Amino acid sequence: MQLEKNKNIKVTYLYKKGRKNRLENQIPCPSEFFYGYKELIEEKNLDINFFEEFDLDLEVKNIFLNKVCNLLSKIIFNFPLNPVIGFLINKSFKKLNNTDYIIATTNTLGIILSVAKILNLTRSKILFINMGLFPKKPNSLKRLFFKYLFNSIKLLTISKTEYELLKIYFKNNAKYIPFGVDANFWVAKDNVLKNKYVLAIGNDKARDWETLIKSWDDTFPFLKIITSLPVKTTKNNIEVIRGNWHAEILSDVEMRNLYNNSEFVIIPLKQTYQPSGQSTCLQAMSCSKAVIISNIKGIWDRDLLKHGENIFFVNPGDQKDLKKGINTLIKDLEMRKRIEKQGRLLIEDHFNVINMKNNLKTIFEEN
Repeated sequence: MQLEKNKNIKVTYLYKKGRKNRLENQIPCPSEFFYGYKELIEEKNLDINFFEEFDLDLEVKNIFLNKVCNLLSKIIFNFPLNPVIGFLINKSFKKLNNTDYIIATTNTLGIILSVAKILNLTRSKILFINMGLFPKKPNSLKRLFFKYLFNSIKLLTISKTEYELLKIYFKNNAKYIPFGVDANFWVAKDNVLKNKYVLAIGNDKARDWETLIKSWDDTFPFLKIITSLPVKTTKNNIEVIRGNWHAEILSDVEMRNLYNNSEFVIIPLKQTYQPSGQSTCLQAMSCSKAVIISNIKGIWDRDLLKHGENIFFVNPGDQKDLKKGINTLIKDLEMRKRIEKQGRLLIEDHFNVINMKNNLKTIFEEN
């Protein structure tokens, strides 16, 4: 089926903070963390809107009820009961009336909307872009609980690995939507490196900064670590720079410059089923930078990511293997150039925001 010519399909995105300020102040930024919003607003017959968490008022203001929710959340599989109850008590669901689709872009927002759907507080179709919903194999009770919770929505995942897990439990309710970065923003720029450095970026708890710092030899180039996490080092050839996308501590243009001025990028990770490091990896690839990344279970597409061709894998938590990989990219310039070229082609052909937008549009057409 095709979108009806004379009917606007209304779509509302729900985000964490950071988007509104960028749009209102016309801050130059890539579009990937809008998850197709900026591309879909150009489509005819689509009426696109968005809210951030703050707009929805998810706070439980009663102190006693807040404490009860905190206690129950720990009992019920760490269920985010506080924002769910806040959403219901404050009747925030009324702000989401009169829309055909709601796209939740965080696990908390997706769970909130799933509850609202069960309670028949919204007639909208829910698309839940989830990440790390089941980091490990869930027990039977948790599986039954979430199967009931997500029965009336569509679970979208940006990782093929997570999709293989979700479809076991949710079958037709799960769909793989490859995450894509803004290939027109993250572009390579010719820079003469006066002071050579290697770049490492990330704020999630899966980043293994300890292993990276221990592996960093004093003969290696200067290492810049961009993170909001409490990372410390006494090594003279390592600098820790505070950065956070949501808080806009470093602008996207500054981040692009950091990518472009680096020799290559390292993403050290602890073992996890989540697609940790995905956005950083794809941004670096889009800027034609070779990437060393830990070969975690959550690598999002093993068919397309190929070691030594468009990416360089190392064993998670393995200091010796990481050091060996760093030495390889420092010395083997032919391999590094091949990875740079093939990485950029991978973005152009697969992991870009236009493909993500088209995948979402296909869902609207199918339903």
